[in-house]
Amino acid sequence: MERAPSRRPKISGGASRAARSEKVSVSIQGDDLAWLRRRAKAYGGNLSAVLAEGTRLLRQCESRGVLLTMLGDAAKMTPEEADAIRREWDGATPPRGRR
Repeated sequence: MERAPSRRPKISGGASRAARSEKVSVSIQGDDLAWLRRRAKAYGGNLSAVLAEGTRLLRQCESRGVLLTMLGDAAKMTPEEADAIRREWDGATPPRGRR
């Protein structure tokens, strides 16, 4: 029995992500599409890269929610503590020393 050839995506430019990509069709409102196209200019006009970036950020956000749920009360902080952490991340204040 002869096997059907496997469906392998075409790889352009040797990009490994392209090897894992699938072509899809989506419907997007006109103003959202215009924004996506403006954003794509940062990627040389690559709309797929913008969608991949958005997907990655959404997955990270979802993962943070799972982590916070796992940490429970240990993850809770006051708004002031959260602001201090953000300032530290932004380099506005040096990190506190360990006690």
